Amino acid sequence: MARKKITVSPLNTILIVTSNQANALYFSQMRKDCRFSNMNVEYEPAAKNLEDFIQKTARRRNLGGFTVAWAVFDFADLQVTADQVKEAMPLAQQKKVGLAWNNPSQSLWYLLHFQSPRGVVTDPKVLESAVAHLIPGFSDTPEYLLSDGLTLHLSLFASKATAANNASAYNMLAERETGVAAANMIPLINDITRVCGQADITHNQRQLK
Repeated sequence: MARKKITVSPLNTILIVTSNQANALYFSQMRKDCRFSNMNVEYEPAAKNLEDFIQKTARRRNLGGFTVAWAVFDFADLQVTADQVKEAMPLAQQKKVGLAWNNPSQSLWYLLHFQSPRGVVTDPKVLESAVAHLIPGFSDTPEYLLSDGLTLHLSLFASKATAANNASAYNMLAERETGVAAANMIPLINDITRVCGQADITHNQRQLK
């Protein structure tokens, strides 16, 4: 009797490409903390501009055979404006690359886990200083995330819903001023959950005590 053929659907995978090393380390923490084995994080240091970053992300997705891909960038890193982001959106859609950003820097996303700025902030140092008041020793650098900040993602995990609410409120201010959201991270977070499932951080509880 012929054996019954067993078919298994291929595992969906997600690629996250970041515009700076610190962001890559943060998402690598997320991958480890949440046990997202089908999430891959890569740092792209050679992007000349946003369009080039999108093209490079699409190329990495194709080479790796990933189901979905996201380009994560800071306005300050790529020296982009809100208008340039809007202009790049059709290219991203054509290349099937999601865009997630913070204006001006990733420190904004960290701050939103605690509070929403009262006005639009464009200086990365102002945001970094604000986060440092809430997380002593904080620095938006790879060095921090490789030392004192090794558990940054884990310490912020419980405040994910707060970050989403604060981002929504702050984006309303930013969109009135610039035309685009200042922290476009929630679509990425939702896609990570869709592809990778719910996070399992039970093995990390000791680190939080």
